[in-house]
Amino acid sequence: MVKANPVRRYLKNIWDSVYSTAVGMRITGKYLMQKPITVQYPDERLPIPDRYRGIHYLEQEKCINCLACARACPIDCIEMDAIRHGKELEWVSFTVDYQKCMFCELCVYPCPKDCIHMGTDFAFTVFDRSELVLDLLSYKGMSREARIRKKEAEEKKAAKEAAKAAKAAGAADKSASAADDEEQEG
Repeated sequence: MVKANPVRRYLKNIWDSVYSTAVGMRITGKYLMQKPITVQYPDERLPIPDRYRGIHYLEQEKCINCLACARACPIDCIEMDAIRHGKELEWVSFTVDYQKCMFCELCVYPCPKDCIHMGTDFAFTVFDRSELVLDLLSYKGMSREARIRKKEAEEKKAAKEAAKAAKAAGAADKSASAADDEEQEG
């Protein structure tokens, strides 16, 4: 068995280290002259794709409180509460628990009025986990327009009942006067 020449082995080690350094520097040199792509996050943001699934938002005026989104949620993180006044809604709460939510977007599709959507907000940093339960309502109670419509409906209903009562009273007066007429004739 022939031993390798130590000088030759020494020179080969030098060549391998110079070659591997040159390959590494070639990759570094390729990126050295390019414009940096670093984004200064809070001040700058990268564009967000259209189909991104972020924090929900609710178009409260469109919502009819049908509970379709809450029933479609596989982990029951949506809770809604509203009081119906005829066709008008008085909102109490519409909460999403983001401790549970997996951003699957299954709550969006069954909505008949297309009023719940996935937004593009993603920064959701909090110190307390109880802050992860968000109320999506922009207002509580009834909207100004809903209160006006409710008041108009109540006035129409009262007028209709008054007309019905007057008609019933008129019919009762006619029957009473007809009975009086029959007694006077007989």
